[in-house]
Amino acid sequence: MTDKEVVAAAESLGEELATAKESSSEFAFTTMVIQCNEAIGDETGVDYGSVCGADDDGCC
Repeated sequence: MTDKEVVAAAESLGEELATAKESSSEFAFTTMVIQCNEAIGDETGVDYGSVCGADDDGCC
């Protein structure tokens, strides 16, 4: 995958998450974001839990 493809996929995911946030409960949206982060972590090897602090609302 090229850098352009990765950026395009990330932008698409961001748009989908923004739409989902508007139409989902806070619990459902948070659950979906956690699942997305786990799937991304499985693919990339990045553990977002260790990158972003639990108290950091501006991250992840």
